[in-house]
Amino acid sequence: MIWLLFILITAMAGSYLLAHFTLAPFADRKAISPGQFVRLQDGETHFEWHGPARGPIIVCIHGLTTPSYVFTPLIPLLIDQGYRVLTYDLYGRGGSDRVEGDQTREFFMRQLRELLASQGITDRVTLLGYSMGGALAVARAVEAPDTVNRLILLAPAGLGVEMGRFYTLASRLPVLGDWMMEVLGPLMVYWKYSRTTTDDPFEEKINGLIRNDMRVEGTLEAVLSSQRNFLSEAMAEDHLLVAKMGIPLLVMWGELDTTIPVEALSSLQKINPKARHVVFDWADHRMPYLWPDDIAAAIEANL
Repeated sequence: MIWLLFILITAMAGSYLLAHFTLAPFADRKAISPGQFVRLQDGETHFEWHGPARGPIIVCIHGLTTPSYVFTPLIPLLIDQGYRVLTYDLYGRGGSDRVEGDQTREFFMRQLRELLASQGITDRVTLLGYSMGGALAVARAVEAPDTVNRLILLAPAGLGVEMGRFYTLASRLPVLGDWMMEVLGPLMVYWKYSRTTTDDPFEEKINGLIRNDMRVEGTLEAVLSSQRNFLSEAMAEDHLLVAKMGIPLLVMWGELDTTIPVEALSSLQKINPKARHVVFDWADHRMPYLWPDDIAAAIEANL
């Protein structure tokens, strides 16, 4: 029995090390990231400005596994509406540094707070948050309501999220969960993003980008840390505060979304009756890059 246990532990340790050493260096990903970099307290953050030098600012915050390029098809449409668009990569994704430590609410708020300060942004901004980014946008509004003009949320996390059995188990199990994410995580990502379901050429492109990003050292650890230390938070109290402060809120949902079920809409309606909701019957969780025209139309219709 002891020998079997020894063999099992040795095999797990070996597979973990092998998986780790096959990851791509972060420097390679950083080298091909467009835009700019700014050094903040916890590390360098990759960001980009889009559109006119003047105009109302909209800050786009991406989700758990989709860096800022997820907004690529939506950005020109926001610019056409007169916005000056700021996108950035959360730590551990895209071109931003892989930072050690727990990815908590304060960890993400510090990054956004310092990024905005570094860009000299003092006016109120619109926050557009997608998935986990939606929860971060709400957290920022609660932290600094006088800096937020309004909130636009796309399939926001915080009121119900279905990560699937694998990711749920990995986030709940110490040590074993880390092994699962390091060794089996790349296989899960490859399986999820290895096929396209539409004729949209950007779907295939973004699938390839995400597959590559998940193979960069430190990325899967960041995803797991976010699941454990931020996505596990319930945002009901935060949404209640947003409602009490009267911050305008527009939320978009996908009827076919299995990651952020549309059923969360009813919960949010009870918390914030003044929030506006748009449901796309044909959309799933990939809204920003597969249905940007519908998102832009909903924003324009709900100004």
